[in-house]
Amino acid sequence: MKRKLVGLTVLLAGLSLAQTTQTTDDHTVTVIIPSVLQLSLDARNYKFDFSDTGLTGSETVTVNGTSHTKASQAAYDAFLDAGTGTQIFAPTLVEGTGGADYGTLTIRSNRAQWTVKIDSITGNLTLGNSRVLVFAEKVSGKGGSWTGVPTALSSGITLINANSGGQGRSVYRLYYLFTMDISDDIPLSDINERITINLLLTSP
Repeated sequence: MKRKLVGLTVLLAGLSLAQTTQTTDDHTVTVIIPSVLQLSLDARNYKFDFSDTGLTGSETVTVNGTSHTKASQAAYDAFLDAGTGTQIFAPTLVEGTGGADYGTLTIRSNRAQWTVKIDSITGNLTLGNSRVLVFAEKVSGKGGSWTGVPTALSSGITLINANSGGQGRSVYRLYYLFTMDISDDIPLSDINERITINLLLTSP
């Protein structure tokens, strides 16, 4: 009888040990997501050179469905020969684009809403900054152009806007044109000047 009691006591002790022995561990899952709002333009300089002799005067660039002659000496001579009105010219060349007649504007964002506008213009052209026309053309991605037609350059104008669903990568072509007027009185010292345009990408 004593042997059975001892055996039972050992069994109960083993069950008690199994029920109270536990191990736990804690760990975390960390998520870090930066706000992405990036803007880049490959073009460095839109050059309108009406003294350029490398072009024949027949070269054109199509912007918003309309062809515009590239600025050159031959094209300018033809304009002067016509003797009336105004004419909109495309750049002689656009530096930094690998030969394209426009700048490629890339927007990358994880924000649903964003806007691209002309934030500031440094400098003034003798004939007026409004002689410069700007046009943004959507290639792919989100948002839409707010320049339905080539628009006179001024600080603060909106070029592109995404009201919703703007997340991802968007690509636009950015064109600049220049208007000549037959009544322009060009000084004997010529005109050789530039302005600097600052683009701004913002999100509410």
